[in-house]
Amino acid sequence: MSFEIETLTKDAEFFSDAKSTPTTIEGSGQMVYWQSSIILVYKAGDTQKPKDEHGTCDGQGRVNKDTWLWFGGKNGRVKED
Repeated sequence: MSFEIETLTKDAEFFSDAKSTPTTIEGSGQMVYWQSSIILVYKAGDTQKPKDEHGTCDGQGRVNKDTWLWFGGKNGRVKED
């Protein structure tokens, strides 16, 4: 299980209808995009201890079925596609 962060390719307008942080994403193979967010990566079904942590950043990545993400941070925005 891993979650690879890629460089964000979307502009600010793309996030006009995005969710605010904190929020969670359950992986189903979809793409997720974020701005100004902290990310905790969990194995699906096990939210006791994160498998990985990322500081405040902008980015995008594909969320596999075995992955659950928590997004936090002040003024963070998250959108699935």
